[in-house]
Amino acid sequence: MNAHSPYRNTLYALILATFAAQAQAAEPAPVRIGWVNWSDTEITVKLASAALQDHLKQPVKLVMADIGIQFQALANGNIDLIPMVWLPSTHKAFYDKYKDRLEDLGVLYEGRIGMAVPTSVPISEVASVEDLNKPQVKEKLEGKILTSEVGNGQYKLTVKAIEEYKLDGYKLVASSESGMLNELDRNLKRDKWSLVNAWSPHWMFSKWSLRYLDDPKQIFGGAEQIHAMARKGFSAEYPQVAYFFAHYSIPQADLEALMMQARQTSSDQAVAAYYAANKSRFEAMFEPGTQTASSRQP
Repeated sequence: MNAHSPYRNTLYALILATFAAQAQAAEPAPVRIGWVNWSDTEITVKLASAALQDHLKQPVKLVMADIGIQFQALANGNIDLIPMVWLPSTHKAFYDKYKDRLEDLGVLYEGRIGMAVPTSVPISEVASVEDLNKPQVKEKLEGKILTSEVGNGQYKLTVKAIEEYKLDGYKLVASSESGMLNELDRNLKRDKWSLVNAWSPHWMFSKWSLRYLDDPKQIFGGAEQIHAMARKGFSAEYPQVAYFFAHYSIPQADLEALMMQARQTSSDQAVAAYYAANKSRFEAMFEPGTQTASSRQP
């Protein structure tokens, strides 16, 4: 008996290795979803991830980086999709550069970008981007435009706005989304004026009373649509995931409410509660016949 044990052990090891290999082969490759650390994007990707893992048992890997890096990674096939491409204006330069290597899966929700001020700043003094040239306005704003990351789409459009509106003496003060909004909050508490690069949907409009400045030259465009963009060939490889993103949408009011809840608790808690309460609506976003095993049970 002991003489056979080495053989037996080897056989067991081979059987276990075979089962492990089969289990690994059966596990689908994770879908790599790129995202930028923006409040709306975090909610969007985490809700999508919850739906895909629950409904399709599809593993998901979330990859965070700046938007320019995301486009490059998508075009090179290093990630599979990014659900935060703002068109037709904000990310036009990135999209135009890489569009031959991308697949547009559809629009998730609508948004807007532009320069904004607190409503405590009199509209009689600052109603339009053109009003920023008034000497008293420039003085009260200290020539500062608070913005998030250097080099993102809105940052580049603001550089263009400075040129087109001849906003001499203004400079972009870039940090991060949280850094920009912390500065806005500090200024409001000290009754100081602020000018920020704003976008919606965003919880900033729930927390503070802000208004967009008119943009007669349409540098920032009008309504923006937020698209899910995939690498070329993704739909053929992951048809069920592509179908989901083509039908995935979030009401703006829900999205902004989730963003506020995420600040009060956490994004994971807010997403889990919302998904549980709206599961049937998410299931309707999948192609008929792709129900999970649990949902097929009588």
